[in-house]
Amino acid sequence: MTDMSQAHKVKIIYFSGTGSTALAAEEFERELISRKVPVVISEIRAGNFPSINDEGLLILLFPVHAFNAPEIVYEWIESITVRNPLSTAVISVSAGGNRKPNMACRLSSIKRLEKKNCRVFYEEMLVMPSNWVKKTPEGLAIRLLEILPLKVKDIVDEMLSEKKHRTKPPQFDRILSRIGELEKKGAKRFGKKILVSDNCNGCGWCEKNCPANNISITDGRPAFNGTCLLCLKCFYGCPNKALEPGKFKFFIIKDGYDLKALKGRMKGVKPEPVEELAKGYLWRGVRNYLLEGNKGKY
Repeated sequence: MTDMSQAHKVKIIYFSGTGSTALAAEEFERELISRKVPVVISEIRAGNFPSINDEGLLILLFPVHAFNAPEIVYEWIESITVRNPLSTAVISVSAGGNRKPNMACRLSSIKRLEKKNCRVFYEEMLVMPSNWVKKTPEGLAIRLLEILPLKVKDIVDEMLSEKKHRTKPPQFDRILSRIGELEKKGAKRFGKKILVSDNCNGCGWCEKNCPANNISITDGRPAFNGTCLLCLKCFYGCPNKALEPGKFKFFIIKDGYDLKALKGRMKGVKPEPVEELAKGYLWRGVRNYLLEGNKGKY
């Protein structure tokens, strides 16, 4: 096959809530630029759906929401027009890894892309620190950030050489994926019930940064619509920590979620071995992700 790095432009399209997928997308951009591959990167936001060309390579990245892509990713796919078959790669980002119950998390998006004339030849999972319910231990989170450039480099190697990598999700995961789609309706209800404390000063950060346009400032206070994606960006990003869920409060990590702060603490830190950091069933997918293949490689 022709090396795509010598002949084609790459378009990176991503959706990100609290920043994990944005960090991964930016790492793909850096890796491609280092290889002198023409690359354009665009974020999916409500009211700002990026267009694509019918040539080159499309890389779509999104965080896993309830065993699937967020609703806004489906909406973006429906908005695009692809006249000629377009080589496409789909990269999902999760905190648990490529294991049950997330084995079918890319399937719905891939089917939609294929109906749009996208030739999906590659799919993969990247693992990043958890942003909901259960905090990833800091040492383990640092390991995940350290390994990200190496994982991206390997993926880019395979994609640019057009190596085919597709999965066949088990039936159980396919069923969970279909059930998980119900979460999208729940997310809209969740977003209407967000509470605002007296810490709010009406600065408008939440309105400006909500990727779903679910928040507007009315009379100096946030008001919430019915378009929430349950991305949690507003809770962690609010400068005054003025927002909290009206229900399902356990979704939010009490210590917050700040990848930039975590990266700042990485310098000079030598975490314990992965086997010590990722003990137990809960972190098995993360452990396998960090140790897979040649242990000396990562």
